Amino acid sequence: MEFKGLCLGCMSNKGASMECPKCGYVEGTPQVLPYLEPGTVLKERFIIGKHLSANGEGVTYIGYDVSANKKVTVREYLPKTLCSRVKDDNNIIIASGNKLVFQDYLQDFMEIGRALTKLSSLPSIVPVVDMFEANKTAYIVYEYVDGKPLDEIIKRARRFTWEETRPLFLPLISTVNSAHSIGLVHFGICPENIIMTRSGTLKLQGFGSPDAHLAETELTAEFYDGFSAIEQYSLEGKKGKWTDVYAMCAVLFYALTGKRPPDAVSRSYEPRLNMPADVAQNIPTHVVTALAGGLQVNIETRTHSMEELKNQLTNPVPRRTEAKPAPAAPAPAAPVSAPSYGERYVDEPAYPQPVRSTMPAASAQMNRSARDYDDDDDEPEISPYKYGIISGLIGFVVIGVIALICLNLIVIPMMNKDKTEDDDPTTYVSSQADGTESEATVLYRVPNLVNKKWSNVDGNEKYSNFYIRLSEEVYDETYEEGRIISQSVEAGSTVTKNTAISVVVSKGSKMRTVPNIIGKNVEEASKELEKAGLLLGDQAEEYSDDVESGKIIRLNGIEPGKKIQAGSMINVVVSLGKEEED
Repeated sequence: MEFKGLCLGCMSNKGASMECPKCGYVEGTPQVLPYLEPGTVLKERFIIGKHLSANGEGVTYIGYDVSANKKVTVREYLPKTLCSRVKDDNNIIIASGNKLVFQDYLQDFMEIGRALTKLSSLPSIVPVVDMFEANKTAYIVYEYVDGKPLDEIIKRARRFTWEETRPLFLPLISTVNSAHSIGLVHFGICPENIIMTRSGTLKLQGFGSPDAHLAETELTAEFYDGFSAIEQYSLEGKKGKWTDVYAMCAVLFYALTGKRPPDAVSRSYEPRLNMPADVAQNIPTHVVTALAGGLQVNIETRTHSMEELKNQLTNPVPRRTEAKPAPAAPAPAAPVSAPSYGERYVDEPAYPQPVRSTMPAASAQMNRSARDYDDDDDEPEISPYKYGIISGLIGFVVIGVIALICLNLIVIPMMNKDKTEDDDPTTYVSSQADGTESEATVLYRVPNLVNKKWSNVDGNEKYSNFYIRLSEEVYDETYEEGRIISQSVEAGSTVTKNTAISVVVSKGSKMRTVPNIIGKNVEEASKELEKAGLLLGDQAEEYSDDVESGKIIRLNGIEPGKKIQAGSMINVVVSLGKEEED
């Protein structure tokens, strides 16, 4: 299928240029396993571009629908903890022992797609274009939503008034209520998953397997601190539509105040939420009361449904203030068979709770000896000559121990600091009784990947006996950006060929140094900030006799060289050039 000139980063026409002038994507950018190669064609209709996001359930790509001649987004079922993919082969490889779990989640994925197809006519749902199975997995194709995440809008606009918020969110709340009516609970409502379209409406995306947003499941959990409810962080507590109510109210709070609520775990110790006085006085009392009900940490006292929340937001009558009985601790739920697309979490978990082994109690501290060391009659005498020999030996041993500690703590780590290669993993071969070798008994020693650069491990033929995959990236103060922090299979253990090993890679320190972008144009500044892990924010303009038009005069509120949290926005002042005289 010909698609020359199509940018696989944004699906716009870039012409003959290798680098897209619109998004900066470079043609020929290599595949990032286990994601599909950019340019892959599915169903002889959908062209796959770069991956946009991923979580424990799967990955989302930018795509192009050739038959409809328009952009789409394509969601691929790809749980990294259960499967993998190798270069030059689009088929999914299910990890050993995970076939049944993989198929269960696959059925959930398809059920969710079918449910969303029924809801596609609702104003705040991203419509489903197609869904199908291929490459031993499944895909859901969605219409492309032209807009920006609400998170980005709020960061720029700072906050919304209630008059602006009300017409935006009420249709969204009604849509989620309709999803709940057919058993479809989102579990991932947050500003990043809500898109504001160019026409000024909100669209909710990111529906998927609930287990991708719940702790202690077979999928890697993705939480949105400030928006995920307390019950999502553990097995305790029932999960259901009230979980979405908490998230929706947290988003409303964020939109109205410009401040993210503290995470639910922190709020379990300090549940009060402080709203700035200048904000609170401009929000109707019944709205503040409705948010307080929806943001209750305890599910027993929280607003139960979206319908109830909508009534409270639109009804100026204050809520009743009668005392409520203290909530009872939820009883452990018994495992039941798994209903479709999310219903399982409304009442009881679908899978048996794991049996946890209890660590043995620490042994009691040994009693000190009751011997009286001041009793000279019990002590043998030591001659000065022997005392000198013993003292010398003890000193020699102490010096040796100190040297060994220094060697291990200082010299060896310095020698290994930049080492990125292991010796070839040792192969062990077990023989059958007749002395012949059996391929099934060939074992491979797992290499130590910690502190290695992911770029040196990913795709390295040296590790071809294993499926090494990136499970997540996290901020870490002790490992530099790009280095592996941990691995799922212990180094030194022996495993069969093609065993999957998941690794966590450092995103570097959360605090980043602001680069000096003064004198650069906006495009150059944006790229340099992005390289430093920061974002270009508001761009005020003013005339300047010294700085040419289009270049940055100064930074607002911060100086180059200062430390700031990764992901922060840097506001700048851009030159309009010299002011023309009348």
